[in-house]
Amino acid sequence: METVPIAHRRAAEQDGTRWDIQGLRAFAVLSVVLYHLWPARLPGGFVGVDVFFVISGYLITGHLLREQLADGRIALGRFWARRAKRLLPGAFVTILATGAAVLTVVPNALWGQYGRELIASTVYVQNWQLAADAVDYLASDADPSPFQHFWSLSVEEQFYIALPLLLVLCAAVFRRRGRSPVVTARWLLGAVFVLSLAWCVVQTRTVPGVAYFSTGTRAWEFALGGLAATVPAALFTGRRAVRTTGALLGAVALLVALVVITPATPFPGTAALLPVGGATLVVLLGGRTVLETVGRIPPVAFTGRISYAVYLWHWPAIVLLPIALGHPLGAGWKLLVLGGSIGVAAASTVLLEEPLRFSARVRAMRPRRTALYGALSTVVVVALGASTLVALDVQQRQATEFAQALQRGDAPCFGAAARIGFDDPCTNPRLDDVRVPAASIAAKDDHNSADCWSGFEATLQTCTVGATTGATKHLFAVGDSHSNAWLAVYDEIGKRNGWRIEVAGHGGCYLTTARQDAPQQFQVDNCETWKRAVEQKIATEDLDGVIVTHAATVYPVVAQDGRSAAEATIAGQVEAWRTATDRGIPVVAIRDNPRPRQDVVACVGAMPAGPTTSACDTPRSAAFPTSDGQREAAARVGPLAHVVDLTRYYCDATTCPAVIGGVLVYRDGSHQTLTFAKTLRPYLEQGLLTALGGA
Repeated sequence: METVPIAHRRAAEQDGTRWDIQGLRAFAVLSVVLYHLWPARLPGGFVGVDVFFVISGYLITGHLLREQLADGRIALGRFWARRAKRLLPGAFVTILATGAAVLTVVPNALWGQYGRELIASTVYVQNWQLAADAVDYLASDADPSPFQHFWSLSVEEQFYIALPLLLVLCAAVFRRRGRSPVVTARWLLGAVFVLSLAWCVVQTRTVPGVAYFSTGTRAWEFALGGLAATVPAALFTGRRAVRTTGALLGAVALLVALVVITPATPFPGTAALLPVGGATLVVLLGGRTVLETVGRIPPVAFTGRISYAVYLWHWPAIVLLPIALGHPLGAGWKLLVLGGSIGVAAASTVLLEEPLRFSARVRAMRPRRTALYGALSTVVVVALGASTLVALDVQQRQATEFAQALQRGDAPCFGAAARIGFDDPCTNPRLDDVRVPAASIAAKDDHNSADCWSGFEATLQTCTVGATTGATKHLFAVGDSHSNAWLAVYDEIGKRNGWRIEVAGHGGCYLTTARQDAPQQFQVDNCETWKRAVEQKIATEDLDGVIVTHAATVYPVVAQDGRSAAEATIAGQVEAWRTATDRGIPVVAIRDNPRPRQDVVACVGAMPAGPTTSACDTPRSAAFPTSDGQREAAARVGPLAHVVDLTRYYCDATTCPAVIGGVLVYRDGSHQTLTFAKTLRPYLEQGLLTALGGA
């Protein structure tokens, strides 16, 4: 006779509810919400997501095994239909309401990102969207979207698809060997646990952004919960003291995790073992202990009951309310968000989700009809996100055509031609209310190419622009993403002057012998390897000049050997540049563009029609918080080192505007737009000609 796991020993209970798990749900959702509202007060609150993963693994595995034991098989269509009836109504209503709020209160500068994430959330691949953004250096300035929290729900949905398929496959493989479904599940989940945990530890060290969101690095958390569901009931029969002690140890581990784990902790990695292990002990041993007594307390029980809806509704409010108000949330507003989220979640659960879930008509609905309704609902919700992307595409084409028309017509004072930092600035009233590119598509106003970009990898990746044949000069342009922002301009300058320009870019890394800081050690190591390859190229190839550029405020130099960071920055450039100048090759450094306010694009996008105001501008002192050390380095290197400083085209004596001569200067909180870079072409070209001694 088959041994029934402890997870299914609830038929004898008075109402069949695991009140300890309801309490655990309440703990998990409140941890997440309080962390999002007061991260400094509850630094490890985000581990509530891991608790949910364990609960899901435990309950879903138990449900599937019970079906296998009772019926000899798993009805996949019926299982997925139940999941859809349980999860989709609340999720889709939240997405629709949030999408409508985005169109109402959010600047259209953010519609592109939010529209993509709306679609990703609707089809439950939001975790992969965020993982891709996490490793995309050029998307690193993206603001959190009101759909971001759907990453964890996406991971859960992928688990709901994969686990029953794997159980069915394993059952088919091992049935002839007489192996029971429970034993088969243990082997399967054990293998998933070991492989996923190992991969999680590796990726947390090497690619932490992907590790946090990846299904592969989170699968072990579900697997451990699932393994708990396979533990025989008889193992703890009559051992109340053991159950109570183990469950309380699990609860203590969860409380400790809230304090000792912080956003600075490499996570998930091995650190996730603390909350995951604690949650596993609770779901395994918490039944018929004091934790059930706690879970039965009405406020705790009700919070557990509405925990899914609370999770759905709280995050959009946290993201969208500050945008609507125009300022960060204070204590009063945070309390309102907390109470409002619980209130809306209660209404959503009681008035929408549970009536649908427990409706006799809905419960009797065949899986195929459920799939049809789910697909139609998905199309409707996706259409909302797609409509914003279509609108942005139209805006992008219109803005591009307008900018090209202005450039073709040599519009006076367009972009950098406004010469705002000169004694005789150029003014053109026709451009007072012009802002191109549109803020909504500013992020795409870029000409960087993967062919010229190594990302965070160690390999030197170069591309060639400018003159393709008969070049009079061979130049090498090297630096981080601020260097690659000039790519189209280099191409035009090269063609105009008969120069062949090779371009090489690396995320947060530039030509210096000094060691640069970075969030992860692999980034530091790869940067060092890449820089050595750049120096080798300069030392061995026949070059007529080296162009260097870097962001002054990103991935700074580490102070070493008793030097200050500022001195190390200068000395590192001096030593690296001499690789070229010692061979008689001139070095031309382009001073970094100013650093705007982080929300500059959203700020401009929220600006009403009419003349552009100064609301989104940055004080010059804040735009250049640190020196890039180029002038000092050039002075030490000697006459073959030059600096091209275009600051007067970005800033006047006191301010660095967000819009200059009708052109939006920045595409995010760090990089200039392609449109503005192109208007700087004549001035950069003249600087290069002067430094390199003409064509």
